[in-house]
Amino acid sequence: MQFNITTDYAIRTVLYLAITKRLATATEISKAMNIPQNYQLKVTSPLVKKGILKRIQGVKGGFCLGRDSKDITLYDIINTMETTTNINPCLDKRKGGGRFTDTPCPIRDFYERIQMDLEEQLQQMTVNKLSEKVEH
Repeated sequence: MQFNITTDYAIRTVLYLAITKRLATATEISKAMNIPQNYQLKVTSPLVKKGILKRIQGVKGGFCLGRDSKDITLYDIINTMETTTNINPCLDKRKGGGRFTDTPCPIRDFYERIQMDLEEQLQQMTVNKLSEKVEH
C-alpha cells in the first residue's frame, strides 16, 4: 500500500502549520515544504472542508490549523485525502468483501488485524507529536 502524493503534500502542509504556529500563505507553504504550488488548492480544499485547516480570505489571508495540533492525527489527514485506507479491497464493506463470496476469505482475518494495527498507529500519531520531533 502506498498513499498518493496528494496525501503526502497534505501531511506536509499540516505539519508546516503546526511547526510555525501561525497563518501562512499557500506560496509560503509550497516553498517551505517543496510542494508544487498548483497542488496547494487541491491539497488544502478537503482539509478545510473537514476542519483540519482554516482558510482566511483576503490580502493578509492564508491557512492555519483548524484545531489544536494535539487533536489532529495522521489518520484524520490520510482518511480525508485517500479514497480508502483499507490495505485490501476485501476489507471494504461498501463493496461486499472480495473474491470469496460463498466461503470465508482465508486471509481476511490476517488483513483485518494488520488494518486495525495500522489505523491504531495512525490515530495515535498526532501532528503535535510530529512537530515536536522537528528542530526549530
